[in-house]
Amino acid sequence: MSTPTAPAALAFPTGGACTDRPELMTPDPNNPEALDAAVETCLSCTAYLACLAWVTAIPADQDPGGIIAALTETERAEQRGTPTLPTRHCPRCDQDKAPSDFHASARAWCADCVRTYAKARYHRLNPGARTYVPTQGRTHKKCPSCTQTKPVKDFAGNSARRDGRDSTCKTCRNARDRQRRAARQGRA
Repeated sequence: MSTPTAPAALAFPTGGACTDRPELMTPDPNNPEALDAAVETCLSCTAYLACLAWVTAIPADQDPGGIIAALTETERAEQRGTPTLPTRHCPRCDQDKAPSDFHASARAWCADCVRTYAKARYHRLNPGARTYVPTQGRTHKKCPSCTQTKPVKDFAGNSARRDGRDSTCKTCRNARDRQRRAARQGRA
């Protein structure tokens, strides 16, 4: 095992059983026999207590990895108080994500999947629902009141309409509003 860098006061213990066999201390995490062999080597070593003191004293960013003092990297991180970040699995998108990426009210799906599903469901249940389509490249529009074709800038903005503009031009709308106001005032 190569001697990792550590603070000057914390020297790596020498004379351990792993010194001659460094490959034994970095086993495949998916091989339980290799993990057990590395742990047994540590537990039977004369330098076990020195290794344990050393590995728990070094900072997390200087941890050399592998099995040291019969502890895996995850176990050492838990002892230091810096556990590995937990993840949750979203079955809809089949990805592991941070818990903060999950929707608060959906127990299993991540927020992105909930948002996508809700939008698709809304449009499936409301087939006539409009989506905002701005006036792309349109420069003119026909007013149904005066039947004139006018520039788009002559129509007031209206986010409820599909093209983002009112159906009647500003001139016709103002005239209609004046007539309605006059009729209301005449009644009062």
